[in-house]
Amino acid sequence: MSYSNGQIIILLAIVPTIIAALIAALKWRALPAGLRPLAMLVFFALFTEAFSRVLWVFKLSNLFMWPVYIGVEFGLLVWMYSRVIDSHWLRRSRWVLTVAMAGLAVAEGVLRASQTFRVDNAVRLLESLSVILLVLAYYHVSLRRPSTAYIWQEPLFWVSTGLLFYFAGNFLIYTFVNFAYFYHRHLTIQLWVVHAALNSLLYCTYAYALWISPKS
Repeated sequence: MSYSNGQIIILLAIVPTIIAALIAALKWRALPAGLRPLAMLVFFALFTEAFSRVLWVFKLSNLFMWPVYIGVEFGLLVWMYSRVIDSHWLRRSRWVLTVAMAGLAVAEGVLRASQTFRVDNAVRLLESLSVILLVLAYYHVSLRRPSTAYIWQEPLFWVSTGLLFYFAGNFLIYTFVNFAYFYHRHLTIQLWVVHAALNSLLYCTYAYALWISPKS
């Protein structure tokens, strides 16, 4: 079985996730409480990435996994930022926001169940915008603190920067992916290659953040 260069890039995008998971496992006991949700997200992502690649090899769709992945990813990110942004509203609402996002993802999946070749992109777009807002709120709060003169030494700065690039790119990709599928199949492949590259960048920043994290 032969694969194109684009498919190989997509398959190899799991490597940064494996590295991040190994670092998270090695440093788990020393991680501060604020980074534990990130470590859990990395473990969960490695499982879903590995399972998705098994499905891909057997030419099976992994779209049924999206509601679960979106719910867990968004929930853990909200949990992580609620500990840093120091927002009473965010701490009280994080479960409601998580359940709402997961519920919307399930609803979209059910509504589009008959549309086999369409990607469920509406909730992914909503998640992208929501995470970007969380990142911007983190920047706003952190840059106002005197202790962030060397903000690049903060693990969450690297996490937030990776998330900003990833979800900004995600927003553009999921805006055009269904259009590209029906009108420009080659562009669809290129979009998923870009998505894989962004995902690799994101998990590289996760790995670095976990590596430089101070002891709890």
